[in-house]
Amino acid sequence: MDVIYHKSIKQDLRAALSYYDAEGGKRLGDKFFAEVEATIERVLKNPQAFSFTANNLRRVALISFPYHFLYEESESCLNFLVFRHDKRHPHYGLKRRAPRA
Repeated sequence: MDVIYHKSIKQDLRAALSYYDAEGGKRLGDKFFAEVEATIERVLKNPQAFSFTANNLRRVALISFPYHFLYEESESCLNFLVFRHDKRHPHYGLKRRAPRA
């Protein structure tokens, strides 16, 4: 199954990683990034295991950090559209859509 990341996820992830690097040093930033990778792996193993939001996107939360991904699944790929803090405005990123083939 192909995985596509919306171009804005890189910015969202970089901002969060910079915050944790500044707050807790490289070690906390590394722990954060490892958990991001583990969360993506959880989705890849079982994309249908996570619940839908009101916008028909699936939501998967990091375990130790207050962030989550919103993604959609098609027959051939997973589209990760949003990476945001749990306290971020609930509409943040919802206009993002996967590229059409």
